[in-house]
Amino acid sequence: MTRHRETVPSTSERLPTSAPSATPVPRLLILTHYFYPETAAVAQFTTEIAQDFARRGSEVMVVTSRAPYQRDAQPLPAYDRLGAIRIRRVLGTRFDKRRLWGRLLNLATFVAGAAIETTVGFRGYDVLLVCNAPLLGLVGWLGWMVQRRPYVCVVEDIYPDLAVRFGVLKEHSLVRRLWDAVNALVYDRAAAVITLGNRMRVTLEATHARSRGRFLPVRVIPSWADGTAIHPRPKAENPFALEHGTHDRLTVLYSGNMGLAHDLETVLAAADALRHDPRFFFLFIGDGGKRTRLVEIAAAKQLPNVKFLPYQPVERLPLSLTCADLSVVTMEPAAEGLIIPSKIYGSLAAGQAILGLVGEHTEVADIIQAHACGVRIAPGDVAALVAALRRLADEPESLTAMQRRARECFEQHFRRELALDAYWEVVTSAMRTRPAH
Repeated sequence: MTRHRETVPSTSERLPTSAPSATPVPRLLILTHYFYPETAAVAQFTTEIAQDFARRGSEVMVVTSRAPYQRDAQPLPAYDRLGAIRIRRVLGTRFDKRRLWGRLLNLATFVAGAAIETTVGFRGYDVLLVCNAPLLGLVGWLGWMVQRRPYVCVVEDIYPDLAVRFGVLKEHSLVRRLWDAVNALVYDRAAAVITLGNRMRVTLEATHARSRGRFLPVRVIPSWADGTAIHPRPKAENPFALEHGTHDRLTVLYSGNMGLAHDLETVLAAADALRHDPRFFFLFIGDGGKRTRLVEIAAAKQLPNVKFLPYQPVERLPLSLTCADLSVVTMEPAAEGLIIPSKIYGSLAAGQAILGLVGEHTEVADIIQAHACGVRIAPGDVAALVAALRRLADEPESLTAMQRRARECFEQHFRRELALDAYWEVVTSAMRTRPAH
């Protein structure tokens, strides 16, 4: 489940540039389905990790796919560089990702190409960092078995659980059991397993205990946003807000992928209920499988307080993400404990109050409750959403306090340098687990 992340990649932000003198500098190989210049969340995520390790003096190599995230885009070059980072892109099929068989074939051909490249091509590395794609950890396991090179697994989406919860796989199917067995094998041999939140950690540890009968220690390192580029700014001084009329109304913003798993119909229904209240405005930015249907609903209802915009250029994100008052973060109940919507980090950095259309047992709900930085509404509960919006419009000081606490939450927990320091510590520790030759 690949997502767009609302962050601004930066190659100039000052981060720690050297490890303590007693720590050897690792040669790092990153294995990821998507990498720079792609804009998918995992591409931005792995690009920033690679850039940070290069700044610290590491030799960094990346194995990724030539097939771009956007289906109609041209294949990317097989050999490339990003500064000092060497990039090798392997061939893979480009079947329709909207169909299960297409996704599976694309994944299988990429895993096969990556396995060849990491065992035959790039051999001079100390640690392999495997990022996110289902079953990609098998390549790390193979590298350990053949070359005794340690690997670290980063789990952003928990499979096969997601496939089971969304009805793609049956709970007790052979494919599910085999997939669980492969995951257990991969995680057992990994020098470290990283995930993004505590509820995901609990899920991974419980699944491993069922499969292998023993405890799997999982490290939690949250994702992040660029808090230097994305920071709170008054709407009255924001040219994007002035251009699109959000500066003088309480504005609810949804920015990102309008996918089939996102409950945006509830937001439109709230807009309909508030259509005659001039205090409110609803802005949708992005694209995805639901966008056409949402536009049709808004047009059919002739909603005067709703506007749709396409994805904005990266350089405009600091303005578009700060043009509103509340930022919508939504997730299907079926995905609870298995993913964290990455858009929450950019929203917190922007100082937006979080409007979480999520279940009670989610990382998003935990953040909202722990930091009092927004409101949580059960998916589909239009009445509760309308009541919450009216209350915030009547109590602007309460909304302002939520926005302030959102940025404070970001500063305390989700700054980029905090996460990258943690990745450096994990990888350098993993390097010390490699057997001496």
